[in-house]
Amino acid sequence: MTRSDVLPAVEDAVRTGDTACHALTVTVRDGGHALTRISALLNNLTVRTLSFRAAVDDGLAECEIVVPVTDSPRAQAKLRRCVEVVELRAHPVGETRAI
Repeated sequence: MTRSDVLPAVEDAVRTGDTACHALTVTVRDGGHALTRISALLNNLTVRTLSFRAAVDDGLAECEIVVPVTDSPRAQAKLRRCVEVVELRAHPVGETRAI
């Protein structure tokens, strides 16, 4: 088992019903199967929302995935191992991102 396979500890916030989430913005090389691979990678995690903007000219697509804070480290580790992923950014939902 590698370090990235270790699940994060369950915090009291989860047991009390807190639904704090992270938004993961993923830039991928879209060869036609990127969305399928991302869905397969995250199939056993809680995904609140997923949006995918397909590639136009440059071959890069963008996917935004919202997951609970507790699933965020595991989701990020899985996405970083994906061959198609070019860039991965994470921030708390509701926080404005600097572009």
